Formats: sequence, C-alpha cells, structure tokens
Amino acid sequence: MYAYLEGKLAEKNHPLVVIDCAGVGYELSVPTSTFTKLPARGENVKLLVHYQFSDTDGARLYGFISQQEKDLFRLLLGVSKIGPRTAMAVLSTLSAADFERAVLEGNLTMIATVPGLGKKSAERLVLELKDKMGGLSREGVNLVSGLGGITEDALSALLTLGFPVYEVRKYLTKLVLKKKYNTAEELVKDTIKELHKRAK
Repeated sequence: MYAYLEGKLAEKNHPLVVIDCAGVGYELSVPTSTFTKLPARGENVKLLVHYQFSDTDGARLYGFISQQEKDLFRLLLGVSKIGPRTAMAVLSTLSAADFERAVLEGNLTMIATVPGLGKKSAERLVLELKDKMGGLSREGVNLVSGLGGITEDALSALLTLGFPVYEVRKYLTKLVLKKKYNTAEELVKDTIKELHKRAK
C-alpha cells in the first residue's frame, strides 16, 4: 500500500515521528537505528514504509531510513511469534549487519540482548532465518542498493506484491547485471518471470 513517504519532518518524539506530506500528517513508528539518522524538525525527510494492520492495534505505519532495515523488519515478521514490537526492538538494539551475522553464526547470546527475546526465541530466530539471511549485507545481493532508482523502485514494487525479499534481491541483481533496463516496470516483469520459473 505504501512504499515510502517524503515530506517535512513535523514531529520527532521517539519512537514516533510525523511526516507532513502536502498538508497531511502521517504518524510512523521508527526504530532507534532510523531515529538517530533523522534530520531536524522542519527539514525534508524520506522514509521507506511498511503498513501493518491487526485487530488489536488497527492500522500502523512503520518507517525506515534504509531498504536494509525495512527488509530485515519484514523478514522478522515472517517468524512465528514475532510481531512488529519485537521486530522494532531488534532494529533498535542491533544493526542489520550485526543481526545477520549473529543469525548466521548462531550467536544466541547476541540475539538475546534484544529486549523481549530470550534464549528460546533466539533459537527460533536462528532456525527460521538462517537460510534466508543471505540478502541483507552480503556484497553479491546488496548490489541492488547501488544500482540506481529504477532498481530501487522495482524492489519496492515487488516487496509490496509480497514476494520474499531474499528471492527478489537475488533475481534483481542477476537481471540488472545482464541487461540495461529503462523502466522499473520492465525490470519488475522480468523478475516476476524468474520468480515464477523458480516456483515451478
């Protein structure tokens, strides 16, 4: 529903911020990793957005300064018994790179430093994420972040459609290194074809 919001930073009160977009104020929850990188109130800001709805909390917007943070947040939400609050706690305690390293190395002690996570939760995170963590900070897949606006737009569109982040980033990187794309739509279509081939 939302890929990003760009406008003036109207309010800044951790963990909530308000972005004024053409006279409409959007309230977002942000992790500490994003909050510390925000500009001063009144200045322009752009945050990547994840929309979440639940019966208990209703509609909520979560904002992130980087695609890496948003990707990790969404990966965490895919883990059983991990909700937005815990996912935000992870991003507020560990950098995306440190968390990925901890998962890949099975470092339960580091993961358990996150408020609300104990040893059992850390074990579950390692078990469910170890095979999915190749796309957040490794050079091969992280190339996507440095390949320009078309690639970033395609990435946002594909994630909005619900495709797994680690698969999307892998195929995007593969395609943009083989062919020059003029529009994000072309890249999205080719990536979806590759993803469907993989699913067969």
